[in-house]
Amino acid sequence: ASQGGGRRPGTQQLTSKMPFFMDFAAFGWLPAGVQQRWAAQRTRPQQQRRRRVLPLAAALAAAATACLAAKAVMAATAFAEGPARLATRASQARSSSAVTRRAEEASSAIVAVRPGEGKKLLVLGGNGYVGREVCRLAVARGYEVTSLSRRGENPEPDSQELSAVNWVQGDATDAGTVQALVSEADAVVHAIGLLFDANSGLTNLNLVVSGSKSTPGEDSTYDRITRLTAFNLIQAVRGKFRLPFFGSSEPTPVLFVSAAEAGWPDVSLGEQVESAAPDWLKQYLVAKRAVEAELQSAPDLIRPVIFRPSLIWSWTKFDVLPVIPIFNLANFLGVPFVDKTVTVNTLSKAIIAGLENVGTSGVQRFMEMEELEKQVA
Repeated sequence: ASQGGGRRPGTQQLTSKMPFFMDFAAFGWLPAGVQQRWAAQRTRPQQQRRRRVLPLAAALAAAATACLAAKAVMAATAFAEGPARLATRASQARSSSAVTRRAEEASSAIVAVRPGEGKKLLVLGGNGYVGREVCRLAVARGYEVTSLSRRGENPEPDSQELSAVNWVQGDATDAGTVQALVSEADAVVHAIGLLFDANSGLTNLNLVVSGSKSTPGEDSTYDRITRLTAFNLIQAVRGKFRLPFFGSSEPTPVLFVSAAEAGWPDVSLGEQVESAAPDWLKQYLVAKRAVEAELQSAPDLIRPVIFRPSLIWSWTKFDVLPVIPIFNLANFLGVPFVDKTVTVNTLSKAIIAGLENVGTSGVQRFMEMEELEKQVA
């Protein structure tokens, strides 16, 4: 039984429970049949694992081989096309850089160009309350600005913009003086004026109400200061030299600061109010209306822009601050002969916008001034 490979009772159960280090088959004391079965039992799982692992390993090896082959092909292609591709990429980079550079240069050029670049502006009364603000804005927008006034002084020496103005001392009632300056200008702003003339009996009040603190002389009448200076300007523009055969050239912009009350005849109850006004105010309006009419008499040579502000104010002009709410409330309630007040900032920006906008012409009341102001940053 021992040589025939007979199975001893309990042998299989015993050997299957033995620890891995008690490999009794290695000692040869077991029967030959038991040793064979023991060896077969130990090798069977290894063979099964090999049968399962070998196909998987073969598949992985095939996949790895395919990947390597693909990479080799790609590497060879890249190597073969490398010089051409590098040249193409370099060309594209140079082209992109050139386009970007041109765009940046164009953008810088647009920013650098200012509306008044290369243009000359003459301001009569440039050191006054309104005139200095017009000069300040015009210089900031690139204009070459000249001011004509009796004093010919920079009212704000510390201002960078006003320091760039050409301050000319002279008399605008002298036609020759005005003509010489107009001949060099592309546009003109008339900002000369006074509220109380020598005949009003209220000349001392100019020290309070005048933004420039000017004091009129004995000959400082509305007719001379407002009408005559403006007529000299208009006559100089009309007589300005123009090249022949260039009739299509743009009319010269002439911007005039008038007054809201000059429009009383055009509004309800305006004539009745004016008839009850003091004599000095009537004479004041006569001069303003004469200039308005004369400005609009030569549209082929002059583009007239007439501003009719009511009270002009700023937070530093204390003389008018108390009455500003009264005027504005009356206008809000619909009183036809009272216009809303405007700040000196609004008026000066509206003047610059009217200068630059070739489509702006004629009378500009407070509504138009507020719209024009929006065009000037």
